Parts: sequence; structure tokens; C-alpha cells
Amino acid sequence: MTLVVLAVGLGALAQSVSGIGFTLVSGPLLVATLGPTDGVRLSVLLSLVVNVVVLTRTRRQASIPDALLLLVPAVLATPLLVRLVRGVPARTAELLAGSAVVLGATVLAAGVRWRAAGGRAGAVLAGVLSAAMNVVAGVGGPAVALYAANADWPAAAMRSTGQVYFLGLNLVAAVALGLPTVAGLLVVGCLVALAAGLLAGARLAPLVPEALARRVTLSLAALGGLVVLVRAI
Repeated sequence: MTLVVLAVGLGALAQSVSGIGFTLVSGPLLVATLGPTDGVRLSVLLSLVVNVVVLTRTRRQASIPDALLLLVPAVLATPLLVRLVRGVPARTAELLAGSAVVLGATVLAAGVRWRAAGGRAGAVLAGVLSAAMNVVAGVGGPAVALYAANADWPAAAMRSTGQVYFLGLNLVAAVALGLPTVAGLLVVGCLVALAAGLLAGARLAPLVPEALARRVTLSLAALGGLVVLVRAI
């Protein structure tokens, strides 16, 4: 329980300081500790809370049409992806989850650019890939961040429009995946850690350079993904 709560607090801190990274940082540790099924379910559930909290501050900058370009294909793909993942052995699911996190963190750190990925076809592909990574690892952000970069979204748009997208995606994923079968006390502990991490991050954010915060967040995410991979192997 302690490791799970610490992972959630660390992920919330990373999200608040750098603007990314809640599931990238906490997701791998939740999967490693609780297994791929409950780890992903809990990650999705807690992500919903983060989405709502962030949107209360950034909703005015959100573009609903841009969010829907990603959300419609993601929502259509999610139920099918959930059915596919349910037939996958736990070890294979952990390998997929760890690989998804490491790949996602690497792509974001490298700042990959591909202009063709910024159009409507790119939005559909990004939505489906994001949904797949969300179902497998509870981490749907890298594909959307890559699309946003190539579509030239401003940083403020990514934080606001992205949260609209993730709120819709996580709602659908939570229904399709079901609730985590963990103790209620653990969920309460995670919510407390989530709140503490977000508040602490809000105080630290002005003191930490954004580029440094982003590098540390992605490094922690990659390390967490490697932990899941090693555990599965």
C-alpha cells in the first residue's frame, strides 16, 4: 500500500510541476505493484480526478472541436481494445505496459516531429493509439502530445484541450474496464496523496525550470517502465 500511495503522490507532484506526467510516473509503479488489471483501473480512476482538477483552472482555453477530433476515434476503439486486452496473459500485459511507457517517454523526450501526424488522419491515429496505451498501461498521453506538437498546439491548448480529451477517454475507459478491486482504504490513501502532490507541486512549480521538470518527469517515467519490464521478464 505504501508504494502505491507514494507512486500516486509522486505522479501528482510531477503533473503539477511540469504539466505532464501523472500517469507516466505513477502508472508503471501501480502496474508493478497491483498487476496490470487493477493497476490500470486505478490509474484511470485517479486520472479522472486530475482531469477535473486541471480543467477547473484551464477550461477557458479548451477547444472542444480539437478535443473531439481525438476523442471520437478513441472512444470508438476503447471497448474493442478492452476486450482484446482481457484475453492477454498478465505477464504479456505487463510487458506491453512497460514497453508503452518507455516508448512514450522516449518519444516525448526526443521531441519527435512528423508533419503528416498533425492532420485529421493524424488525429484519428493518435486517438486510437492513445486509447490502446490507456487500456494497456493507463498512459494515453504520449500519442496525444506527439499529435499536439505536430499540429502546432500552444502549450496552454495542450493543457486545457488535452484534459477535455482525457476526461472523456478516461470516463469511457473506466466504464469499459470496471472499478479496481482494491481496498477502499487504499483508494482513500491514493486520493490524499494525489491532493498532497498537486498542492506541493503548485508551490514548487515557480521554483523549478520547466525544461528541468519535464526532463526529470520523463526520466522517472522511463525508469518506472523499465521496472515493469524487468518484473515481467
